[in-house]
Amino acid sequence: MQDRAQRTRERILDAAAEEFATHGHEGATLQAVADRVGMTKGAVYGHFTSKQAVAATLEAYGALALSALRPDSGAPDPVDTLRRLVGELGTRLRSDIRLRAALRLRASHPALHPPTVLSDLLQRTTETVRAAQQEGAVAADHPPHLIAGCLLTLACAGAGAVAPEELRPHPCDVQEVTDIALKLLNAG
Repeated sequence: MQDRAQRTRERILDAAAEEFATHGHEGATLQAVADRVGMTKGAVYGHFTSKQAVAATLEAYGALALSALRPDSGAPDPVDTLRRLVGELGTRLRSDIRLRAALRLRASHPALHPPTVLSDLLQRTTETVRAAQQEGAVAADHPPHLIAGCLLTLACAGAGAVAPEELRPHPCDVQEVTDIALKLLNAG
């Protein structure tokens, strides 16, 4: 009986992830989740006490998934580390609806969850960009945090995920982000 209940809970989480990834926190409803699973809303409440409880479970899943991204282990080359980090994040986001939902929840309803995992990811990426700049492998004419934010935002966008605000470059940096992109286009 417990296996069946666990499988049902997992189906609910997958359906909720689809709803949250598509509609954000405000647009998702437990009725839509129940419809996706082919259950009554009351049956969904038997597994989760509220929409907030489902969202919190998905956010916790996302935090674990993001903290598990460790492409820097054993890689001495910071550019290779950046490639692997962005690639691994993009791959995970494309294949993992629960992770996409967790990021969309964070982006659409930031007050729900603390940003520490995202801040840690951005900090690790920034430090790697800084190391690549110190080695001369990445141009040092832009701040490392701006390049890191662009890389993480590109990984999200490439996977069809919404990048939470903590990962996006600040709006006042739009001109500098444009300059980076134009330099890349002109480099070819």
